[in-house]
Amino acid sequence: MPSNITARIKKLEEGLGLSLFTRDRNRLQLTPSGQRLLHYAEQLLALRQQALDELSGDTPGGHLNIGSMESSAAARLPDMLVALHARYARLQVELATGASGIIAQRVLQGELDVAFVADPPDDARLDRVALFREELVVVKPPSLADSKGPASLPTPLTLVGFTEGCSYRHRLEAWLALGHRKADRIIEIPSYHTMLSCVLAGMGIAMVPDAVLRLHPAFRELAQEYPPDDIRHATTYLIWRADSETPAIRALVELSREFGNIGAT
Repeated sequence: MPSNITARIKKLEEGLGLSLFTRDRNRLQLTPSGQRLLHYAEQLLALRQQALDELSGDTPGGHLNIGSMESSAAARLPDMLVALHARYARLQVELATGASGIIAQRVLQGELDVAFVADPPDDARLDRVALFREELVVVKPPSLADSKGPASLPTPLTLVGFTEGCSYRHRLEAWLALGHRKADRIIEIPSYHTMLSCVLAGMGIAMVPDAVLRLHPAFRELAQEYPPDDIRHATTYLIWRADSETPAIRALVELSREFGNIGAT
């Protein structure tokens, strides 16, 4: 064995405080500790190759962490994720839902690979593609069916919505501001089904995409009102960090275009 390799083995043994080989005349055999180290070394080499294949190969694989608004997860993603799994069986997907502002920050921080959001931040670090044009509607208890505009809503007024980072909640607050109104109370709800149930029970008003409302025909009794176009029309984008694009992200971008209802990027 060349002397430089012998010196490296000796240095490694000294660092570990273990004998990795038994030396019998001019033959070397792995000790039990040496066998265990070899096992870990083989795992590290395989993991290194997996990382190289995932990040620089042509075939999407590995993990893809997706963030999404609750509305997109319910109304837009199911068919898309089924198609993604069928097309790229080696790709393992994890989905996290949340408010647009929160999950966009998680993309910027590297916690999520991509996210489906509305009103994404204007950040040069992000790439984006416009996918879905949504039509937002204000939903009110049936008792407010005759009300028109925010000024006609009762006082005190309760808003039912997602957390502060929700873009649709911000749009509802902007609609209220058109009538010089502001919610006296805000109830934060983590799901649309519960949110719509609260509105139906008379607890307050909410703003939801029409596509989500169509998923819940049980709430057809809710009073509905469309806000002005600049609030009513919202776009859902797929965003990702421009410096972290992988084959898996490119695959999702290409597939999502097939399911989107907007041609522009």
